[in-house]
Amino acid sequence: MSVKSAERVLDIIEYLTKIEGGISLMGLSKELGIPKSSMSQLLLTMVNKGYLNKSEGNIYKLGHKLIIAGNKARTSNDIYSASIEILRDAAMKTGETVFLAIRSADEIIYLAKVDSEDSARTTAQPGTRKPLHCTGLGKAFLSFESDDNRMSLLETIPLDAYTEKTITDREVLKKETAEYREKGYAVDDEENDLGVYCISAPIYGDHGGMTAAISCAGSKPRVLSKRDEIVGIVTQAAKEISETQGFTGGSEKWM
Repeated sequence: MSVKSAERVLDIIEYLTKIEGGISLMGLSKELGIPKSSMSQLLLTMVNKGYLNKSEGNIYKLGHKLIIAGNKARTSNDIYSASIEILRDAAMKTGETVFLAIRSADEIIYLAKVDSEDSARTTAQPGTRKPLHCTGLGKAFLSFESDDNRMSLLETIPLDAYTEKTITDREVLKKETAEYREKGYAVDDEENDLGVYCISAPIYGDHGGMTAAISCAGSKPRVLSKRDEIVGIVTQAAKEISETQGFTGGSEKWM
């Protein structure tokens, strides 16, 4: 396979990762600017190898081999391995769903999700992506990354509305994230899923910068009834995971 063909395969995978419901050959050809004849050959090879699925309606979606590869990449991530027991402990203590995520450009990628028996069901799943501005995990990155990174993101990321409570005003978001930076944790108040309230905290690496985030999400009334307790559990879990990553700074990062 030529370098050009390899790049096109990666472009196809990246595009299909970002959309719901799949797309036709003509649609992919138009969206990616690849000639129909070339696209047809690439798709045929990817389907035959199991990297794409083709439905009866000639719609292409990601295939099972990419699911296997994605899960392997997720579970072999050092921070996943180091944090999973801490996440389970936090889920047991809070009685809610606990997540771990990293940032990729202007989105978060969920690495882990640990449910409790009473967890509220959310749309987030390991391996999926969500925006920064309307998720607790995303807002943690907007609050606790380096000043240069966070201000660049706050100036440029899309601010689409996902619920009636999503913040779509940049100045409001800047003010709110600055307040979270002082508190040591961030909040998503029904901004991505109606009825769901989320508390998140930053995870730091050995270089002292933010590398990931942890959150606890559940039904708003239930989380608010034990908010202070959950804040304590989430920030303590973030501190413990940070220590596994070589962070030697003080607890004031979460105060």
